Amino acid sequence: MKKNSKDSGDKGSKWLATFNDMVTLLLTFFVLVLSMSKLDVAKVKEAVYAINDAFGMLSSNSLGEIKAFEPFVMPINSRRPGLSETRRELAEQIDRIGNMNAKIVEGGISIILKEKLFFKTGMSDIEEKNYPALKNLSSILQKTDCQIRVEGHTDDIPIDNKRFSSNWELSVARAVNVVKYLISEGNIPPERLAASGYGDSRPLYPNVNNHNRELNRRVGIILAISEN
Repeated sequence: MKKNSKDSGDKGSKWLATFNDMVTLLLTFFVLVLSMSKLDVAKVKEAVYAINDAFGMLSSNSLGEIKAFEPFVMPINSRRPGLSETRRELAEQIDRIGNMNAKIVEGGISIILKEKLFFKTGMSDIEEKNYPALKNLSSILQKTDCQIRVEGHTDDIPIDNKRFSSNWELSVARAVNVVKYLISEGNIPPERLAASGYGDSRPLYPNVNNHNRELNRRVGIILAISEN
């Protein structure tokens, strides 16, 4: 009876060895997959060394042939057929409005409203003569569903008047007023809009002369048109 009990115990424990081997192989496999997913050649080789030491499955000569997988990146123009053409047509429509310049940039379209055309020096109120231009811009934006970010920018000359104590405040106020107009008069949903001011921290050109400073005083409208 004791012999039978011993044989039964041996048979019952044999599956544990197989189970342990399977778990070890699975863990090794996941380590290898994780290492390769991060594109880290050093980690891949470490995983191979571990496999080689544990199971003798690979020869050391094969380590030099291991290469990390390179991700497949679809060319931008092929991600959404016609996207580049759509952005180009949209930029051309905006350019035809006048008093503003539109150009295609990475991630969308950038529209520049020059200070001397839209605002009085040191002031944040939009000149009424430019309402028609903003109205026409709104009509175009209504036909899109992109997010719109309005950015205020100034030159590096300090400002200190009754309304604004710094260029930061002036740049924010101008951006906010453009957003308010797009909402109230342009019927653009508020959830599509955002306003920010950067003062003189993001000049287009070095603030070394009056011409460059004039170009840096602006409000930018960024249309976020994703490539994905």
